[in-house]
Amino acid sequence: MKLAPRWYGPFRVATEVSDIAYCLELLSGWKIHNVFHASLLTPYNETQKHGPNFLEPPPDLINGEEEWEVKQIIGHWTS
Repeated sequence: MKLAPRWYGPFRVATEVSDIAYCLELLSGWKIHNVFHASLLTPYNETQKHGPNFLEPPPDLINGEEEWEVKQIIGHWTS
């Protein structure tokens, strides 16, 4: 848990349920409620110092496992 991510996202706000609750567009594989209290949310900001965040698209969740599509094999190594 020490090295687990503190936050997940960014996610789009689908609707504002009330002044203090927001409905988010979560990944389809996540089995959690999609309405969160405003105190649990932070605005998404990119900084010039660290460059753009999330350069790669998030992986697809298939049967609870992350999967990526391989575009190209750059090299290989056999021992």
